Amino acid sequence: MLQTVVRLKKGREKPVVSGHPWVFSGAVEGIEPEGAEPGAACRVLAADGSFLANGYFNPRSQIVCRLVSRSEAETWSEGLVAQRVAEAIRLRERLLPPETDCIRLVNSEGDGLPGVVVDRYGSGVVVELNTAGADRLRGAVTESLERTLAGPSFIYENSAGPARGLEHLPEVKQALAGAAPDRVIITESGHRFLVDPAHGQKTGFYLDQRENRRLAAGWTRPGCSALNLFAYTGAFSVYLAAAGAGRVVSVDSSERACALAVENLTLNGLSPEAHPVLCEDAFEYLHNNSGPFDIIVVDPPPLARRSAHVQKAARAYKDVNRLAIAAAAHGGVILTFSCSAHVDPRLFGQIVFSAALEAGRRVRILARLGAGPDHPVSIFHPEGEYLKGLLLEVD
Repeated sequence: MLQTVVRLKKGREKPVVSGHPWVFSGAVEGIEPEGAEPGAACRVLAADGSFLANGYFNPRSQIVCRLVSRSEAETWSEGLVAQRVAEAIRLRERLLPPETDCIRLVNSEGDGLPGVVVDRYGSGVVVELNTAGADRLRGAVTESLERTLAGPSFIYENSAGPARGLEHLPEVKQALAGAAPDRVIITESGHRFLVDPAHGQKTGFYLDQRENRRLAAGWTRPGCSALNLFAYTGAFSVYLAAAGAGRVVSVDSSERACALAVENLTLNGLSPEAHPVLCEDAFEYLHNNSGPFDIIVVDPPPLARRSAHVQKAARAYKDVNRLAIAAAAHGGVILTFSCSAHVDPRLFGQIVFSAALEAGRRVRILARLGAGPDHPVSIFHPEGEYLKGLLLEVD
């Protein structure tokens, strides 16, 4: 079969030459042959016909090509998937912390596998295939995981959410190997958590916050008060309560997430009565409860899923951070985050600056935060650094 060729407009090759793994539709002069299937391997050529990179193609997406190599010999294929899955898992063998059996195994562009996300939960794994090229090589991903992990107890696919919508792909939830899991108990830094791979956000648990949960626990003092906003299934709350916080209030609008948060507290021998889980809107809670709290975690879901949403999201981020800063005790700390890829670290810092100014409090940045090392980011793909955060002290 003739391989798809994507030819760029004159002068539009610089991002590819500089290593960026995306080619947008506006940079494309032409595609040959016509009618190429979404997800097919492709060659990207400059306007003069010279080779630039290999990748895969989706004419239905604004990101027409996702690139996998600047070597002509490396094409999007079963062999390349197998090689890179094995390389990614070898790296994670060096990164798994003590008393932990959950980790991100494959992190999309960060591991040279655009659209492929794999998370380990105990003896099984959950897969997200978010692009047409990843979807097309589902079998290769599954076979590579089975071989490299020597037969995981299950491989479950939870490919859902806006990323597949932008690729014009339907949601897919299915067992790829083994029995479809109901709920899985994992261990992270000695704490135990219930994960619901089929119904949870992402693959069921926010593995990217592991290092920040440990940081929050380190700032906990015996008997202190804590507030976990957008708590999801209560992972930050478990860390804080286990570290000695006298009262941890968890707030989330999802009834399913709140029920799991209660179960996670109980699973770790912590009292849901002493550490209440409230199923309500975090903004409303802050409007009606002024604190003070010694530790506050602000970890909302993505508020800007597209660039057109950034302005509205910035207002929401400012409001929630202003209210959180106002609710902080003197000398209290706030861990505040944005996981919106379209809100870069510089903009997020400006938003929190405005929130502090409006709150009228003295605020200092103690550290800049992000995802753990099992979420590597290609230096050529800054968009992969979606999670950004600040550790603040409020006076």
